[in-house]
Amino acid sequence: MFLLPFALLLCSTFSLAIHESDVGVIDWHKKLIGAPLAAPVFHHSAKNGTIESLLLVPTASNVLAALNTTDGSVAWRYVFEADDDIASFHADGDVVVALSGQGASVLRSFEASTGLISFEKRLDAPTVGPQAVDVVFEPNTGAMFALNTHLISRIGEVQWTWDAPDKTQTYSKLVHTGAALYGVGLSQQTASLYLSALNPVTGAQIHVSWKHLPPSVSAFVVAGDSIAWVDPASQGLGWVRLEPGLKGHIRTEKTQKWLAVVDVDLRDSELFVGVLASGEAKVLRLHEGVVEAMHTFPAHDGPEALFAGGPRQGGQTLAIDGMRLVITTSTGAIQFWEQDQLVWGREESLAAIDRAAFVELPLPEHVARVNIEGESFVSRLTRQIADAKDFPAYAAAFAQRFITGAAPPDEVVVSAHDHTASLARDAFGFKQVLVTATAYGTIFGLDTASGAVLWTRVLDAAGGTVKPVKIFVVDGHADGKKDIVLIVQRKAQNTLVDTVVFRIDPLTGASVDLAEADTERLLQGTVVLAGPLVEAFILPESDVVILVDEFFQINPYPNTEASATLLAHHAPNLYLPFTESFADGPRVVGHALKFDPNLSDKYVAHRTWGLRLPPGESVRQIIKPHVGPIASLGKVLGNRTTLYKYLNPRMFVVLTKGESSACGVYVVDGAKGTMLYSAVVPGVGSTGCDVHATLVENWLVYHYYEGDGMREGETKGWRLVTVELYEGGLDEKTQSSDMSAFSVEGMQVEALEQSYIFAHGITAITTTSTKFGITSKDIIVATRNNKIHSIPRRILNPRRPQGRKPTAEEQQEEQLIQYDVLIPEDPRRTISHTYEVAQTRNIITSPALLESTSLVFAYGLDLFFTRVAPSNTFDILNKNFNKAQLVLTVSGLALGIVIAKPMVRRKRLRERWYN
Repeated sequence: MFLLPFALLLCSTFSLAIHESDVGVIDWHKKLIGAPLAAPVFHHSAKNGTIESLLLVPTASNVLAALNTTDGSVAWRYVFEADDDIASFHADGDVVVALSGQGASVLRSFEASTGLISFEKRLDAPTVGPQAVDVVFEPNTGAMFALNTHLISRIGEVQWTWDAPDKTQTYSKLVHTGAALYGVGLSQQTASLYLSALNPVTGAQIHVSWKHLPPSVSAFVVAGDSIAWVDPASQGLGWVRLEPGLKGHIRTEKTQKWLAVVDVDLRDSELFVGVLASGEAKVLRLHEGVVEAMHTFPAHDGPEALFAGGPRQGGQTLAIDGMRLVITTSTGAIQFWEQDQLVWGREESLAAIDRAAFVELPLPEHVARVNIEGESFVSRLTRQIADAKDFPAYAAAFAQRFITGAAPPDEVVVSAHDHTASLARDAFGFKQVLVTATAYGTIFGLDTASGAVLWTRVLDAAGGTVKPVKIFVVDGHADGKKDIVLIVQRKAQNTLVDTVVFRIDPLTGASVDLAEADTERLLQGTVVLAGPLVEAFILPESDVVILVDEFFQINPYPNTEASATLLAHHAPNLYLPFTESFADGPRVVGHALKFDPNLSDKYVAHRTWGLRLPPGESVRQIIKPHVGPIASLGKVLGNRTTLYKYLNPRMFVVLTKGESSACGVYVVDGAKGTMLYSAVVPGVGSTGCDVHATLVENWLVYHYYEGDGMREGETKGWRLVTVELYEGGLDEKTQSSDMSAFSVEGMQVEALEQSYIFAHGITAITTTSTKFGITSKDIIVATRNNKIHSIPRRILNPRRPQGRKPTAEEQQEEQLIQYDVLIPEDPRRTISHTYEVAQTRNIITSPALLESTSLVFAYGLDLFFTRVAPSNTFDILNKNFNKAQLVLTVSGLALGIVIAKPMVRRKRLRERWYN
């Protein structure tokens, strides 16, 4: 009973297998680490008689990584879990230590050269709130001391933990002088400076604080074996050298008015910065109890930066033959310089993509010119003569295709190297531009052929921050070209928010907004709303973007008479669901558009319905359906009856969270708020709801974890549920896609659903998309084990028969296979192959010119691109197809016909004469 369906399942997916020869040819993978959190640290090691250098860096993407200084590639990286944030990073020799987790309660030690974890230890119970952390190393013993607010621990062969008796005292720095270990901090109540001296071997407390310290300080720094501070009362600079008995003399400098001391992470070099009331700043060195000014500069003229150290000997500048410099920018880039030459750079803001879109390339220029209407005879003749120079190359390529049967490289094989060629559409539409907008205010154009960065632009934040919220692809001003419309929220330092629109050429990154003079500098954009954005969408079958402001007014972009006319035409059929805040949490509220010239000169969205949810349940997410062409309106069953798809263009998915661990999944009609489908699924313990869903046409797929509260006989694990919505009963067609939103027949919905066990948790889910919608749709998921999988719709068919084999008619008409609760983990459906695609947050798809093929782009910490053919490449010959043999066969048949034709003619003539 089980072997035959399983064999059919394997056969059905064999054609979808990813061949090893396709790896790196039809796909690419960018391994990223994220924007640095702290200054990178050089690590040098001797290997095979050579010196290898690495850059050790913790990042905002919660990654600890090492980069090769030769080419910037990732030597190793450790990706921390989402609830295990990096709190501190320290390096000494071949040891790298990271404190992470709530309250910096977990310490991990790594080998700097390999990234292997030497050991891992929990220092304290996880706590919520800011924590002061520090790590220092004991020379020649391999031991280290870790500070966690009020706990100081020694880690090594001898281990101990010292807990401060006064929990109001927060220690923030550790200083090891050899004779003693010092914890230094500020009182939370009085801002007074205090110290504790500990025996580094036993952990016993030697002494507590000085009696003559100032009652309060604004801040302090550690410089070598000394500490320095500013007394806000006298504006004097004070410092003291640390000694085991805490008996060193406190010294002050009051000839100048000091405002603050700044830690520039050069404590081992005994350097820090002091800021004067006069507006100057001094680089100070505190050596053997004496403060020396090394350099003076204006405090507020330059940008905020951090210098992580350089050559120094006795405070004198050395003559050096070479200089290596690492720069990290506010836009998330890492650059490595030798002398005045940029060796390599990494655009790590790509690890923080907020919005992304595929853009089709225009036709090649010579093809575009053919389509020019009204071309004169002379112009056509001149153009054809100029194009004749390409005929020899075309003839050679044609001969190669004829002999080998292979398509040219630009049609089938995606080159991993040639990204400098002109940006023009290839024969099958595989080559496109990926436009991505990041949280760092940068926009990138990526070549889908190789992942190469075609161009980079920076958005003008006007002194604040920018956050991309929507991206649309619209027709450009030139024939055959597209434009990108990017909508961002720009937040000023005074917390005011504006909504800004950037219109960009996806091929060059240049601004095409007529109101903005584009330059090589920052993109300025156009402020369209003096306030936050509620929602934005594009009108059906148009290039008009609609923006809804905080007063629910409708603002078309571009704001032209043609846009206003188009909006008036669509307004009666537009229904907008928004999430609004209520006392018991967010809820979904539906709106319709109304124009009242007495109230406003704009259309206004007014409330028409509110989604009723169970008490204590609040909205977590609204998921809009995937929009695309629909090739089939129904499904023919094995008994020749028909189920017609419920194709309501207004429906959407609502995911909710309840007060208990229950989560809700609802499919709602946007016109009147009617629930078309609902389900309650369990949450994931105390972490809440981890439900992912996607909706296309009449097909809903959602994923959740089945834990506590299971029915008898069920096992814990991840579930994948497939739901198909149909109109009424068998052979009952209500034309749901065309009927009125308020028709009674619109409520006649039948849901077919089935649940499956899936092996992994997922982080993103979507469906494939093709040009005409004829090809079967696959589900694309990103799993928690850093893989991208494709799941055929045939496997997720809710009509798979249970407890019996499908009939011959069901196999022929519906391609049904027997139901099995477990979706097998088939490596042939892993479209990411052996790539580790880490922390994927979203997946987008786009059709190619070939109906069989869909382009897939996954982004998160890493970037991954590939293409899939859910129904196999039925519209293109296989590259192994022997065209020469086919032509020779046809030619032989034609030759036989030519030879046989006169013979047959003579034979018939002879028959006429003798009969």
